[in-house]
Amino acid sequence: MPLADYFRIGAQFPGGFELIILLIIIAVLLLFGPQKLPELARSLGKAWGELRRGRMEVERQIKEEFRDLETKDMGTRLRESARELGIDVAGKKDADLRLEIARRIDTASDDKVVLVARLLNATEAGANLSRLRELIIKALGT
Repeated sequence: MPLADYFRIGAQFPGGFELIILLIIIAVLLLFGPQKLPELARSLGKAWGELRRGRMEVERQIKEEFRDLETKDMGTRLRESARELGIDVAGKKDADLRLEIARRIDTASDDKVVLVARLLNATEAGANLSRLRELIIKALGT
């Protein structure tokens, strides 16, 4: 039976959900006894805390993976941008490429500026070439 059906049945009882909750409490008391309730509550609390810690750890790992992927992606985009500007990328670190791209972007042709801006995701609606150059420099700084 779907969960929604149980809710409809509970709503039809006099007192609705309050009665169901009361019945659940009585059933727990009968099953475990009043002496075991504090221990049961502690166990549930610990389990809930472990579940939350586990969820937070999984979220942290996922964010870390995305951050690593983004870093690798930025390295690839930097190398493509440098090649478009005629920069030799062999054996150069990302920091060196950023510096050379920043130096050459001011003298680059208009079509190269637009292409590099797209490669580095440094675009803005309605941006002119000087604004694109600013956005590229800003993208290189991050």
